[in-house]
Amino acid sequence: MEQRDAAGYGGCAAAALGAATALYVWGSSGRTQRHLGAGFEGHGRDLSVLWTELPLVLLAGILIPPFAWLLTLRLLGRRGPLRSRALVAAVCTAGVFAAATWGLHTWANPHNPDHIRLSGALVSDLDE
Repeated sequence: MEQRDAAGYGGCAAAALGAATALYVWGSSGRTQRHLGAGFEGHGRDLSVLWTELPLVLLAGILIPPFAWLLTLRLLGRRGPLRSRALVAAVCTAGVFAAATWGLHTWANPHNPDHIRLSGALVSDLDE
């Protein structure tokens, strides 16, 4: 029963943290702000992101971290004490969590080629 409790608590904690982080990263992104009307006089408002992007982002945030947690525990099996297996699973989950958060941030904040600096100068290269 101790193994099942550790797996369950860790998976629930990973799901809660993943959902909260996914919601925060998506909600604070420039892409979402533009879609929800942060432009001048609501320019570019597109509320369809609330029923298209938001559920998918939350679903990914809820499912990816606990999947990594449980997969790591399954792969470790009964090798070693429960504490060391939980620690290895937590480290693996943190890595997957960081990669998924970075991916969401990269997707939600697209690269804008209009703001590329051509050199390290403080003034624009195009102004000269």
